[in-house]
Amino acid sequence: MSQRFDRLRIRQLDQSLASFRQLKAQQPPEGGWARAIREALGMSQRQLAERMGVSKTTVYSAERNEARGAIKLESLEALADGLDCDLIYAFVPRESLEATLEKRAEEVAGKLVEAVSTSMELEEQGVPYEERRRQVAELGSELLAKRPADFWDD
Repeated sequence: MSQRFDRLRIRQLDQSLASFRQLKAQQPPEGGWARAIREALGMSQRQLAERMGVSKTTVYSAERNEARGAIKLESLEALADGLDCDLIYAFVPRESLEATLEKRAEEVAGKLVEAVSTSMELEEQGVPYEERRRQVAELGSELLAKRPADFWDD
């Protein structure tokens, strides 16, 4: 895959995820989304259970598990369907994918430059701080462009 195509793919994915970023701040209601929506619709657990074709106990457990953050995705999908809702599932990066890649490239480059600098300092051939920063930026750009297989190795 060409570098240009890879950057385009990353930007497009960042754009499609941008609308989800504002949802990150939205906290689920105390009892969970399923319960909040069910109650807003004026639907009992029994009625939801009938719509889903499960027992009332299953609905109770699913709502409790959702509120605790311990529910399976398939159970959430079933609850959503029973409530005539769509479940939207997404990973929302804390910052843009581009920013994440740039940060990682700088981090990897910094470690590599630091290792060489330390070795050179031991041989009394130290490199000034500004030159190290320039080297980190240059190597970071290179790493970002090529993204070697060990890019995410620690």
